[in-house]
Amino acid sequence: MLIPPRDVTGVVLCGGEGRRMGGVEKPLLPLHDRPLLLHVLDRLLPQVGHVLVSANRELDAYRALGHPVVSDDVPGLGPLGGLATVARHVTTPWLFCCPGDAPRLDAGLVSRLAAALQDEVVAVYPNDGERKQYLFLLVRTSACRSLTTYLDGGARSVHGWLARNCAHAIEMHDLRPSFANVNDPLELQNLQTKDPP
Repeated sequence: MLIPPRDVTGVVLCGGEGRRMGGVEKPLLPLHDRPLLLHVLDRLLPQVGHVLVSANRELDAYRALGHPVVSDDVPGLGPLGGLATVARHVTTPWLFCCPGDAPRLDAGLVSRLAAALQDEVVAVYPNDGERKQYLFLLVRTSACRSLTTYLDGGARSVHGWLARNCAHAIEMHDLRPSFANVNDPLELQNLQTKDPP
């Protein structure tokens, strides 16, 4: 399916607690002297018409990066809680979400996911050959309306919500490195060493 970038809002999920990083805001950590989030945005912005950042702490620091910031209506519900809240601020028919600590985001991912869509499908996400990458998700904005009911029932699983909808995994083994996110100090150090600025 051909979806022009203007019909997609990019949602960058920055609401995690960063437990393995000592509770710091991972997307704000520096990689080559720039926040991880800016590396994500560099790759995301050409693929979408608008960007929203989902965050619950350090809001002024996120706003200083130049994009609207939306905080969870109900804290503590995980990534789906952030998606449920921010989706109500999305005015495009599609949204693409990704983590704010994945600086290798592929610059053509949104169009590749869109090309795999069929009419009845409401969401697509990559399978990198090792795991399904549920948080690199292209989804019809209207499908996110069901999130509130799902969360109100006590469920939190992204996979569980997608299983209730017509969602498909797309084989993208060649893009496996682009889904890497920063979970601990060693991973950040490896990026500093191996990835060019």
